[in-house]
Amino acid sequence: MAEHYVGLGLGRSEGMDKASGRALYAGDYREEGMLELALVRSPVSHGILEELDFSALPKDVLVFTAKDLAVNVVEDVIEDQPVLADRHVRFKGEPVAIVAAATRERAREAVALAKVVCRPLTVVRDVADAADPKFPSLHEKGNLLVDFENEKGSVEQGFADSALILEQDFETPVQDHGYMEPEACFARIDGDGRLLAYTSTQNVFHDHRMICRALGLAPDQVRVKAATVGGGFGGKDGNTAQIFAAAVAWLTKRPAKLVFDRRESLETSYKRHGVRMHVKMGFSRDGRILAFDGTGDLDTGAYAGLGPAVLGLFTEHFAGPYDIPNVHIKSRLWYTNKPAAHAMRGFGAPQGAFATETLISRAAGKLGLDPIEIRLKNALETGKYGALGQKMEHCVDFKGALELIRASDLWKSREANRDPYVGYGIAGGHLSCGLGKNIPDTASVVVEETKPGYYRIRVGFVDIGQGSRTALKAMAADALETDLDHIEMIMSDTAETLDCGSAAGSRSTFIAGNALLAAVKEFRRKRAEEGGAAPLAATGHASFPESAKAFSTPGFPHAMYTFIAQAVKVRLDPVTGNVILLDVAAATEAGRIINPLSMAGQIQGGVAMSVGYALGENCVFEDGRLLNADFSTYLMPTSLDVPHIASYHVDAYEQAGPMGVKGAAEVSTVSIAPAIGGAIEQISGARLNSLPFDIDKILQAMEKKEEKQ
Repeated sequence: MAEHYVGLGLGRSEGMDKASGRALYAGDYREEGMLELALVRSPVSHGILEELDFSALPKDVLVFTAKDLAVNVVEDVIEDQPVLADRHVRFKGEPVAIVAAATRERAREAVALAKVVCRPLTVVRDVADAADPKFPSLHEKGNLLVDFENEKGSVEQGFADSALILEQDFETPVQDHGYMEPEACFARIDGDGRLLAYTSTQNVFHDHRMICRALGLAPDQVRVKAATVGGGFGGKDGNTAQIFAAAVAWLTKRPAKLVFDRRESLETSYKRHGVRMHVKMGFSRDGRILAFDGTGDLDTGAYAGLGPAVLGLFTEHFAGPYDIPNVHIKSRLWYTNKPAAHAMRGFGAPQGAFATETLISRAAGKLGLDPIEIRLKNALETGKYGALGQKMEHCVDFKGALELIRASDLWKSREANRDPYVGYGIAGGHLSCGLGKNIPDTASVVVEETKPGYYRIRVGFVDIGQGSRTALKAMAADALETDLDHIEMIMSDTAETLDCGSAAGSRSTFIAGNALLAAVKEFRRKRAEEGGAAPLAATGHASFPESAKAFSTPGFPHAMYTFIAQAVKVRLDPVTGNVILLDVAAATEAGRIINPLSMAGQIQGGVAMSVGYALGENCVFEDGRLLNADFSTYLMPTSLDVPHIASYHVDAYEQAGPMGVKGAAEVSTVSIAPAIGGAIEQISGARLNSLPFDIDKILQAMEKKEEKQ
């Protein structure tokens, strides 16, 4: 197969539509007679709903409550969340009713007139409260949703053999996704009486199931299409606005649209799990990691969402991409009175990496070792075993990523640096690909010939901005030996494509690519068998590889990982304590890179998100109420805060992947925070064990350091 497009830096196929404004997002749809929606929400973080009074609302305003739904539940792995709370409210801003009016402004005015009376209950503020029996249980079975514990080898013996033992506590914050497009959905009844919803989503087929379940509809009564999506990062992999808009459209037979405002999004949407960790690590004199003992308590908010899966990936990645003979990990997932935590780019790995990579860098300093060498000495390789005893049977070249950082201009510049306020940090990381052990992880792709040399590709995935549409189009053009312009992509439509699952888990290009190549193979078989020039169609199927290791809890471990090494150059302002990023280098081992231009964009976006995680982003709650609920107080990095980012990739090839690829979308978020922390510590001596980094602590450490000099 001649390759003309795979491996080239191609611009996004939908790029001009987005740049010119032709692309339609869910909030852009509008039809005559449309109802605009707003949600009546709980005024308390925890309470019993005693009264809903809508008597003050204008007569032309419609109101819908849980009684209008066939089944008042959000269909998910654990069905603990109502679509509309009808008795027990568990977070401030939880929806209790839908208001529909002729305009958005009128709907919001009506919401302000609604009377919501709740009897307040004690608020479970954090994981410490959740574990305390003096606090109330948020759900029938208590506040502990899931726990897991596993030991590989003997950590007791590992610590007995260690020359250096480090043991410390760490904490990471609740982080918001901060996507440019807020949550939105437009729904209407189409010409044949079917409910059609345009959603801002990561999985149209999950949306389809949720809507059918809540409204009591058969699958053929509902069609869901993804509108253009303005960022997801995991935060649109569940119910946001979909069921609400769909319900009103179905019940009124009028078009309906719901678009969150930014405050509403920040106060009530899915979040990254905050985690409290205790980590103990033992090292030999030459830097080998002999033992790892880690405990993590994750705050999943009021409802499970994808929390159990996040707990699994946190656990799986906690000890890092290292060959450690003795590992004990205990992790727990707790309900609290906050908005539900959910999937977010990195899916539990950044939290554990902050603790583990920080301790590895500190161990290197105490043992007099180079921070890259200590990681090379312990790096996982093909055939070695991960923290849970899972064998690395795929392409693994973490060492190659570390070597690329060592050879980078950023790392070499250390030798010439004489500025006492400039420092360097490095950290490693890995992230699984796919949905994990004992979780159905399949995709089906259809290839249709529309006329000789022209093809239509049907893929059920949503391109949420990661570039899967362009990558799959390039792969299809090369596999079918045709021009890129001869490929038409139909994506994310429950009536026109087959279920490929969620655009999550760094899986889209891998599994859809394998299904695509299988469809091309079947197409060629049919062509050879049938001959002639009549247009043909063929379907290909693929399943993600699974690890041989299994636990009673599904979803982990995984059979495949992407690896990364990230380094930073930092300057500390000696007067203000401000952290100024001067340079970033990231080296990724993701198998073969289908589109280097898109890959660089993924790395840069993930780094920017993680810079915010390290230096400022933190959802601050007081008794369950978010205090910083706008972008003037919840501060994310701007272009002025993000420096040059050099993106390198290891020359690797994954045999199980289509054309050698692995997943790459999320790993860039994993290790920037501990790299920045290492650079700050090198300059100031400040040992910062919580995110975001505290400027006051940095200044205090710098003052003490200067007093000693």
